[in-house]
Amino acid sequence: MIKYTFLFLLVFSIVSCKKESTTPAPIVIVTAAEFSLVDGSGNCYAPVVQGSYVAGTALNTVNQVNIQVNVTKTGTYSISTSFVNGYRFTASGTIAATGLQTISLRGFGTPIAGSVDQHTILASSSCRINITVTIPPPLIVFDNDHMYFGNPSNAVLSLDSANNFLMRKDYYAISYSRDRGTPNWVSWHLFSSDLGSVSRQDDFREDNTLPDGWYRVQDASYSSAGFDRGHNVASADRTSTIAANSATFLMTNIIPQAPYHNQIVWSVLEDSLRRLVNQGNELYIIMGNYGEGGTGNNGYITSIDAGRVIVPSNIWKIAVIIPNGDTDSSRVTENTRVIAVDIPNTNTLFSNWKNYRTSVDAIETATGYNILSRLSPFLQSVLEARVDNL
Repeated sequence: MIKYTFLFLLVFSIVSCKKESTTPAPIVIVTAAEFSLVDGSGNCYAPVVQGSYVAGTALNTVNQVNIQVNVTKTGTYSISTSFVNGYRFTASGTIAATGLQTISLRGFGTPIAGSVDQHTILASSSCRINITVTIPPPLIVFDNDHMYFGNPSNAVLSLDSANNFLMRKDYYAISYSRDRGTPNWVSWHLFSSDLGSVSRQDDFREDNTLPDGWYRVQDASYSSAGFDRGHNVASADRTSTIAANSATFLMTNIIPQAPYHNQIVWSVLEDSLRRLVNQGNELYIIMGNYGEGGTGNNGYITSIDAGRVIVPSNIWKIAVIIPNGDTDSSRVTENTRVIAVDIPNTNTLFSNWKNYRTSVDAIETATGYNILSRLSPFLQSVLEARVDNL
């Protein structure tokens, strides 16, 4: 009796399931709305822009643009403006009434640089949204800031400053030159917590945070060029996390560096600076380059990548060494050690970087920069004139 009851229930269940599965699904008919962005005279309806737009600040729900449309047929819609300067506006939904209606487009992305941007509302339309992106105010500088001792070239986050373009990364700061395809200088803070056990990532890649329309140097740009992909911030200076190490392989942190220069002279210099960190110091480092033309494995060359990446003639580095502690500026005195080197970008060099020590003043003369500008005039006059001899 128990067996038959179970069989009956099982058969009933199967029949019931089969019956439910044969029920037809409702048919949903979706129609697209039809509307125009212009009035009867052919003029675009004026958009209303909401929110503030600051270079380097991600857009949120406040960043909206309200546009008017003249609806001739109700239905669904989806709008996405052109992608300009790192951001765009989108909207989707259903329009339930004809006539003049308002659609709110939400902003997505992060404006890269200060500029006046024009976003095309629809590909087939001449109507535009004009957005003014402002440059952020100067940051309040705290201990360990990558630009703690100043902005050597007064780089700014603006499209009008294409060859002195400021890029503040999580792990360093850059003045980038679009036309040279390299950084002018890179500045970073080096502390014991930056040095860990993460292996070298070797993920050289383009920097997709550069403004739209700028050439983005590739890993392949250095192929068979006779020059190393020379780091500014060394991979070994950022071994605390995978993200930190990977950040050093962005091509905006790379310059064409003669192999012997990079692998022998420069490598030993970098090791020497890290030893100072392991001895209880923190370092503020600025590395840069200038001039045009260096000698690599293929001889003297002025540029690579079909002229899109300039080979520098000289590569320099400055390191301010202070004991670990707080309120860093108060611990810089006239006795603070400052190491400055300026080395020709060639394979024919002395092996010891100490042969190329110079003064900060000399590098400022060669570059036109004001490198340690946040120091007092007195400390600048003393520290920038001295040539390290330790």
